[in-house]
Amino acid sequence: MLSKMRREVLEAARDYKYLLNRGFPQKASLDFVSANYKLAPTERSLLLRCVHRDEDSEAVRGKTVHQVRGLGLVIDGYNVILTAASAVEGLTLFLCDDGFVRDLRSSYTKNFESPSVNKAVSYVARAISELGVEDALVVLDKNVSWSARHAELLRSRYGIKAATAVRADIAVLGSSGVVSSSDFVVLTRSKRVFDLAQFIVRSLMPGAEVIDLQHLLRA
Repeated sequence: MLSKMRREVLEAARDYKYLLNRGFPQKASLDFVSANYKLAPTERSLLLRCVHRDEDSEAVRGKTVHQVRGLGLVIDGYNVILTAASAVEGLTLFLCDDGFVRDLRSSYTKNFESPSVNKAVSYVARAISELGVEDALVVLDKNVSWSARHAELLRSRYGIKAATAVRADIAVLGSSGVVSSSDFVVLTRSKRVFDLAQFIVRSLMPGAEVIDLQHLLRA
């Protein structure tokens, strides 16, 4: 995992953003800069998840709300919980160019009994309480093993309203509440978005490492 960025990775990120802004296809642009700068898989993942066309990242920023007190919040469950779990495990997170925090882990355990995931869920429950939302719903992907059991644990152990859906992203998008996710496609298709993972990391886990990529790209 990237705890320190190589200078070449930042140069690759800038070149990648330049190509995207010029209208070049995403995959071709990513393949080109990855080969040119000899990026490792994790470094390539950083560009894919955290660097976007300026027009698209600004669109997400424009619909981001920073205060959700009294509002309804619908949460892309595994997305948010597992990002928080990465922070619990001490993995580096990145503040991306759209203002949202993401991790770079390629695979996750979705075992709610694992210490890191269990701790992450407790942070989600605490954040929901502290934010003072009118209503919060965590949506879990039904295709994930034991998702029904996970939803039941959220309800019984943490008092969190939870449901499963065949396509969690579609269910989240179809809701009327403020959407919490770091999935860029979900964010671009939502009307109002809130970075719950970032709230958790900034407010409840001040020791977590977050590299401000958006600032580095502007420098």
